[in-house]
Amino acid sequence: MLSSGVLAITSYFVYNMIQRSIEKVNQIEATQLVREEQKIRSTLESIQDGYYEIDMTGKFLFYNHSLLELLGGKSESDLHDCQITDFMSAGDAKKLEQTYQWVAHSGTAVKCVEWEVIREDGISKRVEGSIVLILDGEETSATGFRGIIRDITDRIDSERMLEESRFRYKSLVDHNPDLVCSFELEGVVTAINPATEKITGYSANQLVGTTCAHLLSGIQRFIYLRPFLLAKKGRSSSFEISISHKRGYMVDLQIRFVPIIVDSQVVGVFAIGKDITEHKQAEETINHMAYHDALTDLPNRRLFTDHLTRGLEQAERGGHKLAVLFLDLNRFKYINDSLGHAFGDTLLQKIAERLLSCVGQHGTIARMGGDEFTILLPVLQQESFILLIVNNIIEAINRPIRIEGHECSVTTSIGISLFPNDGQDAQTLMMNADAAMYRAKESHRNQYEFFTPIMSAQASERLTVELELRKALERNELLLMYQPQLEFKTGRVTGVEALVRWLHPKRGMVSPADFIPLAEETGIIIPLGEWVLRTACLQNKAWQNSGFAPMRIAVNLSAYQFKQANIVQVVADILKETKLDPVYLELEITESVAMQNAEQVIVTLEGLKSLGIQVSIDDFGTGYSSLSYLRNFPIDRLKIDRSFINDITSVQGESTIAASIIAMAQSLKLEVIAEGVETEVQFEFLKSKGCTEMQGYFFSKPLLMEDMTGRLVSMRES
Repeated sequence: MLSSGVLAITSYFVYNMIQRSIEKVNQIEATQLVREEQKIRSTLESIQDGYYEIDMTGKFLFYNHSLLELLGGKSESDLHDCQITDFMSAGDAKKLEQTYQWVAHSGTAVKCVEWEVIREDGISKRVEGSIVLILDGEETSATGFRGIIRDITDRIDSERMLEESRFRYKSLVDHNPDLVCSFELEGVVTAINPATEKITGYSANQLVGTTCAHLLSGIQRFIYLRPFLLAKKGRSSSFEISISHKRGYMVDLQIRFVPIIVDSQVVGVFAIGKDITEHKQAEETINHMAYHDALTDLPNRRLFTDHLTRGLEQAERGGHKLAVLFLDLNRFKYINDSLGHAFGDTLLQKIAERLLSCVGQHGTIARMGGDEFTILLPVLQQESFILLIVNNIIEAINRPIRIEGHECSVTTSIGISLFPNDGQDAQTLMMNADAAMYRAKESHRNQYEFFTPIMSAQASERLTVELELRKALERNELLLMYQPQLEFKTGRVTGVEALVRWLHPKRGMVSPADFIPLAEETGIIIPLGEWVLRTACLQNKAWQNSGFAPMRIAVNLSAYQFKQANIVQVVADILKETKLDPVYLELEITESVAMQNAEQVIVTLEGLKSLGIQVSIDDFGTGYSSLSYLRNFPIDRLKIDRSFINDITSVQGESTIAASIIAMAQSLKLEVIAEGVETEVQFEFLKSKGCTEMQGYFFSKPLLMEDMTGRLVSMRES
């Protein structure tokens, strides 16, 4: 048994050994703790997310560098004096404080709470953070909170952009007026937009999950298949197709198949389609209009030429003949001018119907324009068939036509050319048929003529005259002659009528009857008429400047001139240019022109009268004037047509008409001038009936300007 001293010494040594062991253990544990702490700190500094520890008041106790950067790069010393709520809005701070209180109360960690960090540099960051309660060493009471704060600004922006993109795509598809469908690679519909429902008539429930085969006919499925296969291979293409609407009618679509590519793989096909039904219909209408006459709906010149060209190819291959008929209507211009264009248009439509009934399926009928028609008989075995068709046409057109209570009759002249005898191409055959038609018109109306070579020369001559007439104005080949107009009571010259003549260098003096119709047909009448009006005004002004007594000069306006929309301005400009007092100009229009569209004629006449000029109705008695219209016309005189003057004393009816016209004019307080007075008997009769003025060979033929000036000189000296 150990003594107490030994025990004491032993206890001392043991105690020291234990103390040294405890110190050594403590040193080891302290070192390990430091290492662990450094390891933890190193780990926290290495992460990109912010790490924080705060006390129960929210004051920062510990944080990593990433948190400093997230909060705006503040220094560590600055952050020690801050609270976590200093970097957020009041609303977010209140929400976060409530969350901290809940964590402290429940002891349950919160994994994700969002708020907005507001930095001193003005930049805002959207973040999400976790909150974990920190307990003391005894784990009995809370000392603070720790957590991770992550910057989710880019993620939020990406999500927002993705959402916006999704809504944009949905808006683009849903509000697109065109059809949009998506297909699986097997051709099954996976989605459609509302426009698809409207265009097809089928709902999404009825189309999704199908191949749309019920919308396509057999041939349309083949049109559809190839572009779809191309799309499956990654190539887009477009095509036109017709589908059947749910209600049974067809819808024309222009479709583009576009491959749907995900991760470089085609996973489906988009179909984008535009409804082109109206466009196709409009295209067909335009195409029809391009090849058909708007008034009669017959083929026009263009389509007729196409048919004729194809017919010539077939005739040459088949070794048979072919005929071209060219016809126009006799007296149509007179009817059109007398009863108006609306009447004339209806007449042409009636004629077209009759031509169709005569020709039927044996050929093509076309309207060339105006009252000219052409007929193609493409397969001829016997020429007698032509005569059968021609005679049927002549008989059909001859029959009276009743339109709007009026009954009228027209006749036709027909020219015929044959392949291969009269031409090898469309242009030659049409030109030769035209020449034969003019020959028929000149020789005996209401008949037909087959083309002969001499007609070609005549047609060439007519073309030559047209070309020469166009140059006549430039070459100063036109001139005016003047026929005096006298007052019955005094014999005084009250005016002259200006009459145009063509002094051709080779043909000599050409009568208006030989070139005015050609001028009207070709449109040359417009510049020619202005030249006549200007020259007449200049000459009248020259006579006045030479000291002769002022008198009016009468100029005839053709129907084409009078219908010009700017005719009033044209006359006003010429009066201004020539400085002629308007009171000394008289414009003559024929009765047939006056009655074409009486209401419009009155407007034009009032415009002309407002210039201060005089107006007369020429060839009166040959048209269809009614007294009610004459009362409204702003005119100064009537001119009795020479046809009533020629037989005024030998034919009772003619003298009665002339006397009636004079009496009617007196009742309307209009002056009357008789043209074509050639005998003393005519002179005395007209004078006895109260006719105001006369014009004709009985007093003077039309005179050249020099001769008219001489006549004025002799009258002044007598």
